[in-house]
Amino acid sequence: MSKLRDYRAPANETALYKGVPMSKYTAESRKVIRDLVGSTVRFVFRGPRRFDYDRFPQTRQASCIKANAVTFSVYLR
Repeated sequence: MSKLRDYRAPANETALYKGVPMSKYTAESRKVIRDLVGSTVRFVFRGPRRFDYDRFPQTRQASCIKANAVTFSVYLR
């Protein structure tokens, strides 16, 4: 996680980190992120959408499951 600063989201966005590859999603990295932030965080997976939600366009962004994720974002809870 030494390169976590490379994934820092711009100040005008809600996310703290975005576009972090799933290869960096480990128990150790989750702990490091929580310790850095000093608060409860939420990990949101990004990648291919689940097609059974296509009839509700507003849920497409939130419908990626961990098994299909390519990247993840970190938000304050």
